[in-house]
Amino acid sequence: MKILVTFALENEFTPWRKMRRFRRVSVGAWDETYRAEVGSVGVQVVVTGAGRFAVQQSLRQAFDQAPDVCIVSGLAGALKPDYRPGAILAARTVANVNGTRTMPSNVELISRARECGARIVEKFLVADRVVSTAEEKKALGASGDAVDMESVYILAAAAHAGVPGVAIRAISDGVESDLPLDFDRTFNDRGAVSVPRVLRQIAARPHLIGGVIRLAHESDRAAAALASFLDVYVQRVTRDPLPIAKAEVLAV
Repeated sequence: MKILVTFALENEFTPWRKMRRFRRVSVGAWDETYRAEVGSVGVQVVVTGAGRFAVQQSLRQAFDQAPDVCIVSGLAGALKPDYRPGAILAARTVANVNGTRTMPSNVELISRARECGARIVEKFLVADRVVSTAEEKKALGASGDAVDMESVYILAAAAHAGVPGVAIRAISDGVESDLPLDFDRTFNDRGAVSVPRVLRQIAARPHLIGGVIRLAHESDRAAAALASFLDVYVQRVTRDPLPIAKAEVLAV
């Protein structure tokens, strides 16, 4: 079995990349692909960049190797107080914030996620920008459990290729937390975080440094928890596989 896993940003993938010594197998600005064997499982990872445009560019060839399963992964912001930083959530559905597009996770893959310790939630919301304030997150909590910027587009691409998918993410920031930076201004053209852009914001407002350090610590902890989960999960999916139906091609 071949498994495709996506992350938006390099720091989300770093703990697992180091744990399993993933090797980069691609070249080019829009193709950041890695491969490794996790137990007996062949895993391909694509670091897409943040947001819809980056996903569309990065996934152009991701399904050419005909993966059997697609796991949409990475970090997310909590929209409810029950989900603390480091929690692993698997969503039954993902949808954009305005509700015009909804994609389901495969029910068998959700079942396996539960067996591996993930908390099953109803919905991840997908925004077209970073949701950065506690006020915004609490308002979105009426419609979803966590927020990211890519899940619905990746599950749609998987469905179009007939590949069953699931959205599994770790919480990096709680619902009550304001993010310390304007992260929309930190992304470069590829959807990756630009360190110089981060440093410029900190230089302009040095009082933000404490919040940046706290967020970095919580994000690192969440990414490490996600790596441990994925390492078990991909082997669980293949060791005793349930019948996994092909994905529905059309979104709801």
